[in-house]
Amino acid sequence: MGIFSRISNILGAKVNDALDQVENPIEMLDQKLRDMEAALNEAKSASAMVLGNVHQTEKKMNDALERSKDWENKFQKAKAASEKASADGNEQLAAEHKELAKEVWAKKIETDKSYQTLKSTYEAQRADGDKLKAKLIELEEEIERTRTYRIEAEARLANADAGQKVGEIMANVQTRSGDISIDSIERKISQKEAMADGLTELAHEGDSLDAKLKALDETNLDEDFEKQWGKS
Repeated sequence: MGIFSRISNILGAKVNDALDQVENPIEMLDQKLRDMEAALNEAKSASAMVLGNVHQTEKKMNDALERSKDWENKFQKAKAASEKASADGNEQLAAEHKELAKEVWAKKIETDKSYQTLKSTYEAQRADGDKLKAKLIELEEEIERTRTYRIEAEARLANADAGQKVGEIMANVQTRSGDISIDSIERKISQKEAMADGLTELAHEGDSLDAKLKALDETNLDEDFEKQWGKS
């Protein structure tokens, strides 16, 4: 089961390294997915070897069981032959078959021990194989969750970037417009209007003065005529 501990350490190291080097969260997630998929492929290869060993052990165990049954049959035949020879009064032949049965029984015992050893090994390997398969399923599910989260994160990041952009624009507008007061603009307009009114009034007063001065300079026709008429 060390393969998954090693994979976890590798993934942790790569993610921490990514945090230091990559600022874009989506790029970080993409790297995490690549690392997880590579780890999954490595775990599958390791699991395939373990499960392959399980099948090999299972085959050897079943072969040992078949051999044990075969030795059992041979033992029964040798025993039957010994008992028949003894019944026939041939003790020497009976003894020979009995010795053969003993040798066959020894083989059976040896095969049974091998079977028990293989059975224990198979059960342990089978348990490890089941754990490996469960871990693979967990890793696949984690990858799928990360893929789903990446889609959500990309949408959230896009919204956040758009919101940040709008906020920056609004802040910039407020900063630029903050120094411009409506009251100050109104005062400036009022000042200009008052100045315009004053200039207009001065212009009118100037026209009136000019008219009076011009009137003084103009000659009264009647007075000038009478004055000239009296001289003659």
